[in-house]
Amino acid sequence: MIELAQLDTEPEACPYLPGREARTRYRLVSDLLPREYDEKLSQGWRRFGSILFSPRCDACTECLSIRIPVERFSPSKSQRRVLRRNRDLSLEVDTPKLDEERLELYTRHHADRETRRGWPSAAMGFEEYYETFCLNAVETLEFCYRLDERLVAVAYVGQAEDSLNSIYAFTEPGLSRRSLGVYDVLCEIEEARRLSKGHLYLGYYVSGCKSMEYKASYRPHQVLGSEGWLET
Repeated sequence: MIELAQLDTEPEACPYLPGREARTRYRLVSDLLPREYDEKLSQGWRRFGSILFSPRCDACTECLSIRIPVERFSPSKSQRRVLRRNRDLSLEVDTPKLDEERLELYTRHHADRETRRGWPSAAMGFEEYYETFCLNAVETLEFCYRLDERLVAVAYVGQAEDSLNSIYAFTEPGLSRRSLGVYDVLCEIEEARRLSKGHLYLGYYVSGCKSMEYKASYRPHQVLGSEGWLET
């Protein structure tokens, strides 16, 4: 791994828990090897494109890295219903691509989150989409889900030596009853198992944050605390 730059942000409003301040450490990297990626993930780092990041908050430790030991995962009753509900979808796993279809789906997804969850407005053009999802420091997979020929969900997944890392997913807002986000995680777990990976990393779990708490529904799972990885 070659580190090109490092930055610690100034305190700002926490995006997950109201009334708290957050700080983040960013590291711009290149030539990140799969085994190095595993090491960073196991230490609690996340990655977008060529940027590694992790929380560096002064008075809060609520952001806990969470991962699933894929060989021992078993879907719950509700997750099995999601699998049945989406049997008519097709899935293609390939390298990241950029086109109008993907960008338009991302735009609809984000606009829906702005309305329903109060996300800040963030218009994204072709260049930013490419830099965020297609320009990666390590091999990244694109999961594309289609209903007939219609693109209804896209997810990006980093591939380390012994794990997969769920980076970001966006879905068609009009199909919320299908629980496409849940279905994607279940497909990522199955792909990790097929590739003989040990874990699927889901990013951060934050107790009290609705957008993050769903991750605990995949069991068994492990969280990274002050004493290392603990299974719950």
